[in-house]
Amino acid sequence: MQYHSQSSVRKRLDYYYRSVNAVILNRQNPTTGLIPASVAVTTHGDYRDAWVRDNVYSIMAVFGLSLAYRRIDDDEGRAYELEHAVVKLMRGLLFCMMRQAPKIEQFKKTQGLYDCLHAKYNTATGDTVVGDSEWGHLQIDATSIFLLALAQMTASGMLIIYTTDEVDFIQNLVFYIERAYRTPDYGIWERGNKINHGEPELNSSSIGMAVAALQSINGINLFGSRGGPSSVIHVLPDEITRNYTTLHSALPRESNSKEIDAALLSVIGFPAFAVGDAKLVKRTRDEIIEKLGGKYGCKRFLRDGHQTVLENTSRLHYDAQELNIFEDIECEWPLFFTYFILDGLFSDNADQVEEYRTKLEPLIIDSATLLDFGQFISDSISESDGGRSPKTPTSPGFATPASNNEGKLPEHIPLIPELYYVPSHLVEAEKQNNHSQARIANDNLPLVWANSLHTLGNLIYENLLSVAEIDPLGRRFNARKTHSNDTIVQVVLLAEDANLQSMLNMYGLETQTMEQVHPITVSHPQGLKEVYAALGRNAKLGLTGRPKRPVGSLGTSRLYRVQGHLYAFTPHFMDNEEFYLTSDNDYLISIFEQELAFVRQYWEYPGRPTMVVLLTHAMLGGLAKSRTFNSQTDAEAQRLTTWRKSSLGSNPHKDNKRNLLNFFMTLRSGVCNNVRVRLGRLSEMVNTSCIESLDFLVTKKDIDWLGILRGAADRRKGRNARKLGLNERQTQATTPGASGSRTPGNHRWSMRRQSSSIGMSFASLVTPAVNTDAEGDGYFGVSPHATAAEPSEPYTQKRYKKGQAKAFKLKDHEEPRVTRKGSGTGLNSGIMTPDLVNLEISEAPNSEPVLESMSSPLGEDEDSDESSPDGSMDSLGLTLGDPSNMDAAQNMLSISVNLYDQVDLLQYLLSCQGPDYFVNNLDATVQTLLEEVYFKSLQLKLWSIVRQAAGLLNKVVNSLTINITDLVIRQKQVTIGSGPTEHFITSPLGPDVLSQMIYDGYFDDVREGPVVQEVLIYLGSFIRANPEMFEGIMRLRTHFLIIALREEISRLNSCDETEAVEHLMQLSPFEVKSLLGTVLSGPTLSANATNMLLRNQSSGRLSPTMSARRTLSNASLAGDGGESSFSLGIAASGASVSLGTVPIPNMGSSTTTVTFKVQSGGYHSGSFSKILINESTMSVSSRGINMVVIDPVQGVLIEAVSFDTHISEDESDDLARLVDWLQPGMIVLCSAKDDCFEHLTSAARLALKQLGSERMADLRYRDSWCLIGEKGAEPGTALEAHKAFMDGPTAVIEKTIDLNQYKAKADVQDSFPSRSAIVAFVPNSSGRWLRRRKNDGALNRVPDKFYPRVWHILSRSAGFRVGSHVLPRDPIISEKTPEEFNFALAVENFLGVILDPAERQIAVETLMVIAKIEDRNPGMEVQPEVIDLQLIMREAMSKFWTKWVVNGPGGRGQGIPGGAPGSKVVATGASLATGSKPAPEEVGFEHHEGLARGMFYDLPQEGKEGTFAYLARAALKLLPYSIDLE
Repeated sequence: MQYHSQSSVRKRLDYYYRSVNAVILNRQNPTTGLIPASVAVTTHGDYRDAWVRDNVYSIMAVFGLSLAYRRIDDDEGRAYELEHAVVKLMRGLLFCMMRQAPKIEQFKKTQGLYDCLHAKYNTATGDTVVGDSEWGHLQIDATSIFLLALAQMTASGMLIIYTTDEVDFIQNLVFYIERAYRTPDYGIWERGNKINHGEPELNSSSIGMAVAALQSINGINLFGSRGGPSSVIHVLPDEITRNYTTLHSALPRESNSKEIDAALLSVIGFPAFAVGDAKLVKRTRDEIIEKLGGKYGCKRFLRDGHQTVLENTSRLHYDAQELNIFEDIECEWPLFFTYFILDGLFSDNADQVEEYRTKLEPLIIDSATLLDFGQFISDSISESDGGRSPKTPTSPGFATPASNNEGKLPEHIPLIPELYYVPSHLVEAEKQNNHSQARIANDNLPLVWANSLHTLGNLIYENLLSVAEIDPLGRRFNARKTHSNDTIVQVVLLAEDANLQSMLNMYGLETQTMEQVHPITVSHPQGLKEVYAALGRNAKLGLTGRPKRPVGSLGTSRLYRVQGHLYAFTPHFMDNEEFYLTSDNDYLISIFEQELAFVRQYWEYPGRPTMVVLLTHAMLGGLAKSRTFNSQTDAEAQRLTTWRKSSLGSNPHKDNKRNLLNFFMTLRSGVCNNVRVRLGRLSEMVNTSCIESLDFLVTKKDIDWLGILRGAADRRKGRNARKLGLNERQTQATTPGASGSRTPGNHRWSMRRQSSSIGMSFASLVTPAVNTDAEGDGYFGVSPHATAAEPSEPYTQKRYKKGQAKAFKLKDHEEPRVTRKGSGTGLNSGIMTPDLVNLEISEAPNSEPVLESMSSPLGEDEDSDESSPDGSMDSLGLTLGDPSNMDAAQNMLSISVNLYDQVDLLQYLLSCQGPDYFVNNLDATVQTLLEEVYFKSLQLKLWSIVRQAAGLLNKVVNSLTINITDLVIRQKQVTIGSGPTEHFITSPLGPDVLSQMIYDGYFDDVREGPVVQEVLIYLGSFIRANPEMFEGIMRLRTHFLIIALREEISRLNSCDETEAVEHLMQLSPFEVKSLLGTVLSGPTLSANATNMLLRNQSSGRLSPTMSARRTLSNASLAGDGGESSFSLGIAASGASVSLGTVPIPNMGSSTTTVTFKVQSGGYHSGSFSKILINESTMSVSSRGINMVVIDPVQGVLIEAVSFDTHISEDESDDLARLVDWLQPGMIVLCSAKDDCFEHLTSAARLALKQLGSERMADLRYRDSWCLIGEKGAEPGTALEAHKAFMDGPTAVIEKTIDLNQYKAKADVQDSFPSRSAIVAFVPNSSGRWLRRRKNDGALNRVPDKFYPRVWHILSRSAGFRVGSHVLPRDPIISEKTPEEFNFALAVENFLGVILDPAERQIAVETLMVIAKIEDRNPGMEVQPEVIDLQLIMREAMSKFWTKWVVNGPGGRGQGIPGGAPGSKVVATGASLATGSKPAPEEVGFEHHEGLARGMFYDLPQEGKEGTFAYLARAALKLLPYSIDLE
């Protein structure tokens, strides 16, 4: 609507002035300026108090009207009057809150429910009206909207804040709300959980309002144009981003108990405009309309019983089972139509504006229809007023006949009721046909909040006010971004000193030193954290300023100016204080890449982000320049240098600087992982950088800010590394091991404990020693690098007095010597320290401690250079907690030269005497010695020892809380521990509580505590960078995730669980992170054509445990089917399939023949390698020997790898290990490229002879050579070609094989029924689906829309059963809605009783099958009986086994392999050898249930022979369906 004449504009403004006066300003208390929510006192509450939120919304119409009056020549002073009415109210709220300043100070530390600001105050006095515990006061959105309105009003020119004390208080309000993303509150409806039991929740509406407040108030000068630096409000960018990302990940969900809430309209639109994703805005709005919309407004949320006629008003809370009675009769609030109108006005959506103005019009009550309108606007509130009973319309548009009563105003003022409810006599009809019945307005008339927004919308609609005037900060543009952020990140590299700078210049990497960046000062991020602590500090109010929390990457990517001097800060994540993780260079690189992407994505500030990185000698392996000791003697310095060189310099792979160096070199290209970067000098970056002012520090007389900033710079320039995050609280830890387990690697001590769990625990761990044959090898080609950041100060420093020499107490680590053993138990692999033969440590049993000892034959290295102190050290058994062998253990510790021995002995001493026990032999405490072992192992990159020492020292990573918070705020439940000690985390927790959970978890392996922390850190990193990885995952159980990692290693290495866990512990942090990323890849696991993502990071390096033989028919892997061993059998069955299990390319469904073609060209003959399988070229063609391995029995390709035997003997040794690992009969294709001779060892030559080669003796430098061989073939029997280096490439050698011949041969060798005997004719996916189900089960991954579909099944049945556990229909269905997060948690808790991850996934598939049956057959419904999931699953497996085994090949029936039962077939396996068929009981499902389960779990989901088909048949047979034929 457009008014052209000045008189018409004034006329309309005067009308709204009278309306605002009548409805709003007449209620404003003349003393405090506060406005009551209403004058009503009803059965639902006393509305005469002043709510913070309602007051802000109520004054918005006055604010808008004052701005409208600014437009005209106002000679009546109404603009001034209205503006100061706004100021008075805002200051009234400010005074109420300032009187509670001590609560803000306490809340910053605790985020406690009773330490928060009150949500409502006495209208007349500003006092609190209810106690701290008598109301849900913690409402982040109320404080946030106050700050948002304050920012908008100040930006419009209003002056609300008068003194610096008030500025400091507002700054502390920022600190109060900046952690909204992790602070559960009671939300906009003051009830938290919808049951109203006083349980707060993380509410998206609160977080969204906090986002808007933080973004708006940042940089606002509260004194307006007359203010200085001290009156500017500061918000750190990382705090805004955390809330922003949390909001976007949560929407459209409101909270755990409310799947959607109409309050989100204030977040996606006016006044917050907090969402930057237009699609997410639309999705949220559409869901509100669909689920909550009605004729009379919107419901607040589903099953909202507030003010319905069925609500029991005698109590505030609801019973869980009664919530469903409110379904479809929830009250509808016209308030939300005003939000839709404003949203349309701000987004220029005229259709939406007209639609909702039309809908709202019949809901408005005309003041002229009321008998005594004065009672609705009276500000004279009597304590004895018992409420009111106005006549209200019974349907939209109804008007009570007017009268000439004196209380009625002469003009029509629109009044909007609080809500409309369904009267009692229409409840049943409304439930039968939703939105069909007339509703009645309640007694609370008008809802001032709604009237204010309606008036504001009318002012904009009539063009009396523009959206730009009411939104001077431009928040309305937030959701209109048309392109993604593509900010250039500036990177400045600094060298620790001139020597390092010179070395880096040799590599072409230009850097600067600290002196060269002068006059800019580069400081440690600790300095920025400390100076920001002065922000908002006010002694008069008792406020201490910003809590000392680390400043994130966005904060350190800005330059800071104080009195004209510039300061730059290095990023916090580059500090090696972060646990031991950043000591791994590969991990550091991955974090740097993630931080670059993070800064690029969320940079919303003027100028470019500038990251200043300090490179040190420790990072780049500069051992010679180490400054480990400040006061060490020359002898000690020489000793340390010698130790480092002998340990780190002995292997070139461990002194590898190139990864970190190459990463920084790649930054010169201008692109890093699709992030545009600019590398340059700091002085060149200043003009384009973002510069933030810290001039507020000048007025802070109680802080030496200059000393802090300079001190941080001095620390940065020559600081010693500080102690890692050590938690001084010590608890006794247990240790790993199990009797009779094999020891991978070459460690001679076995740490044994008595296992109390089967298959699914961390039992049976054995500690390895350094493997001299494969030292430096990592996980499938990822080599641990010695270039990682090393602590440059031993952690024993604090144990020494000033002036005392600082030296290691334990003997230096020496390279172990290998003793070859002819035979033995495998417990002791033969590495001997000169004077110690064998140590066995076990955990004390429940009864009397038992000392066990064992001895093993000694090899030629048995003799010791030093004699045993007591002459009886040949064998020793130690029991944790049993101090009877303390002296012997201390003697062994003092002479041990092996870090593995030392940490084991220290663990024993710790268990007996605690961390403060003083070891006289070494003149140090146990804790000090553990810190020394931790330091040494960290520099040697012996990650298993690092983790063991970290666990014994109870180390906790500083950022653990942040990462767990990042998970739970995205609706992911996290668990720590297992079994009875499993802790469930659904809300953010403090570091002390987390530390207690981790180290009081009674892990079977003390190393699991640090690994759990690693997993949590990596999960947090993944969910920030790639949240789509977690689709379908709601619960993250760390123990089961570690099991998934173990299973993946076991599958790839074909080793048992003990070896897999030991291998896991030896992986570097980056390797563990990469492996976890592979496990999280989810659905791609069943269709992944590549063997392992980590494999391409090197040239085919194999793990130290690859020498373990694969056993296809291992009983422990196949399982016996008994209940006690079921979990173990299924969990480990994946190790019995082939390594990579990739299908042979170009194989038709009926094809059994495979054709191989191989050709080689040496350096002078084209330098190429060609390997073709069925005319499909294998993508393996690197220098050296390229090798492809095929398992003809299972018909899969299990390996494609290159070994650069030209450059390294280690590569040759790895080749030998791979060949040694292969099963006899496997086909191996080899082709040399460039050169394979230079470092081809005798072991590799011998291995190739095992493939049938006879030309190894003729091979020379850069010759051409290729081979098609078979493991176990006699030399000379393989198809082989060789040409001298100048004679050109070899001819193409070609061979065709029939897979059936190999399968038949294998069937004769195997007994029936076994996996290898029937895998040829039983449908399977060669382990891919089993792998996927095990990983998805460990991750608790579910399909899309799984929980709503389960809700509908549960609503029709009586419940679900798994074993003795039942998920009942009621009160689950009565309380929870289909998409409610709490319902998903209930389902997860139920499924969590299934320990085997693969079986859990089959249970999930069973529920999905039942849902699909009902979806496709609307007339079929399950009768209200309990659904036994395990019974259905067992029936499906029985049908599968009966069809393919009992009635199939080798069973009682006759059929062709792969054909239908009844077809003719010749018996296989044992029956083939004996000429008779097995007896029926020999092949029955009951006798081979374990094997049947393993094979059923490997079936694909879809198809005639998929799990869905068998489960559907079983469900239709067992479930009691009713069929409605109509």
